[in-house]
Amino acid sequence: MSIGVTFDARDPQKQAEFWAMALGYVLDPPPPGFTSWSEFATARGIPRDQWRAAVIDPEGRGPRLFFQPVPTSPTPC
Repeated sequence: MSIGVTFDARDPQKQAEFWAMALGYVLDPPPPGFTSWSEFATARGIPRDQWRAAVIDPEGRGPRLFFQPVPTSPTPC
């Protein structure tokens, strides 16, 4: 059984890069036939503000961390 943890993030890619470095994880590789997730998302017509990111434990022991975008909240008055 594998475990995944999902986080809301204003900038999923930056969060993924930070946690990959902090935990010794790597960015989740793109699907076969694509050189990057941005290439995959563009080919599928996914709007940039809906792009997600994930990191995985290269040794396969830790959970996959998934970062999904959330809208920017308004500035409080």
